[in-house]
Amino acid sequence: MQKVTTKFAIAKVAAVATGLAMATSMLSLAPIAHAATLTDAQVSSILSLLTSFGANAATIANVQGALTGVPSTSTSGSTTTTTGTSACSFSRNLTIGSTGADVTCLQNALIGGGFSIAAGATGYFGTQTRTAVASWQSSKNIAPAVGYFGSISRAAFNLGGGSSSTTTTTTTTTGTTAGTGNGLKVSLATDSPNNVALVQGQAVGSLAKFTFANPTATDVKVTNLGFKRIGVSNDSTLSNVYIYNGTKRLTDSAGVSNTAFNFNDPTGLFTVAAGQTYTVSVLADIAGSTSGQQVGVQLTAVTSNGTLDSSVAFPVNGYTQTVSAATLATADFASATTPAVNTSLTPQNDQTIWQNTVTIGTRAVTLSSFEIRNLGSIKSTDINNIRLYVDGVQTGGVATINSVDNTVSWDLSAKPLRLETGSRIVKAVGDVIGGSSLTFQFSLRRASDAQMIDTDLNQPILATADSATFSARSSGIQTISTGT
Repeated sequence: MQKVTTKFAIAKVAAVATGLAMATSMLSLAPIAHAATLTDAQVSSILSLLTSFGANAATIANVQGALTGVPSTSTSGSTTTTTGTSACSFSRNLTIGSTGADVTCLQNALIGGGFSIAAGATGYFGTQTRTAVASWQSSKNIAPAVGYFGSISRAAFNLGGGSSSTTTTTTTTTGTTAGTGNGLKVSLATDSPNNVALVQGQAVGSLAKFTFANPTATDVKVTNLGFKRIGVSNDSTLSNVYIYNGTKRLTDSAGVSNTAFNFNDPTGLFTVAAGQTYTVSVLADIAGSTSGQQVGVQLTAVTSNGTLDSSVAFPVNGYTQTVSAATLATADFASATTPAVNTSLTPQNDQTIWQNTVTIGTRAVTLSSFEIRNLGSIKSTDINNIRLYVDGVQTGGVATINSVDNTVSWDLSAKPLRLETGSRIVKAVGDVIGGSSLTFQFSLRRASDAQMIDTDLNQPILATADSATFSARSSGIQTISTGT
């Protein structure tokens, strides 16, 4: 039945496209008998036609799914990875909110190809990256040119130059398109934790995941989220609560009062791109001496610059998790963070911008992410080629300063670094190439910004500083002098 329906839809679209082409002498499209006979050029032509008619992103996504044989709401399909001697390699679709080495590679290639990203590559797929991708799509006649880096774009991508080859493999993937609706939709994510054991005294325990779907043609900026604690637990059980997207922390910590907590940012906590979804996790540090308690969260309110879909009903309940007792590994950052204050730093390569010694105790841990923030006045492009070293060995890829929140991040979750017990020297180095008379000062703001996982219990540990509750570890202020 699906094959007949899809064939009928394709035939209708093809007929419209062919008829319009004959009428305007602007489009030449061969008759289409079956989805399998469609070429990329034909798919692009049809989608371009829909775009010219003013179809919204959700409609375009659904038609694209029908043309390619993969519905937009499907949870399985074919992924295309494009590789080349100088090209990036992609194994997933990229859109607003995506982070990682593949995003950085895409951004660097776009910049190298002459497509403007004003703040430089950041490893975070934001509005500037989307605009650059849309420009590149237009130059390659990829439609719709809306900045969503999907399978068609990945198959065609070779900005880095050189030869490229395409390999298609069938994998199980999660749909990223938002489906249909009249406004922002909110639901509990399908992989939200359910009766997962937490450990008292751990860092960033996972409480719930919520998916925001935007079926409209306009980006939606979420500015406020309200929550309540549920379960047999106390307010003090959740000592710090955060919102994350993957390994990226989106908010500072919130406290729980009378079971309630919320996050607010008038400029936007996050943006749900038109026709796309965005998933956030609610994570919290779990207080000590809470073994036996059950704790969870419910989403009670959402504020955005758009409207909520009529199907949304609050509260949206997560599941409860049980807190257990166990002895976690320890990680203690030293009191001294270098470099010390420098009032005349000479611009140079391989400048240490942050360094501290962390002592690992009880058992080994794995470092899954690391993030520092610049508190100084330099522009995000004044220091580049930023690298992370542990005991003198580079780990993770090359990073840059995020122009939005001034952070430098490394996501190591795909290949966490094992840190054995003892003292480990962690430092970040970069090339200082601008910023005369301006300053930089990098700081590890939160314990969870150095996310370390107990190798036995597989839970994030709560780092300390100078044998006490963690406080920010900041280098001295560096003032850049003139130079080349």
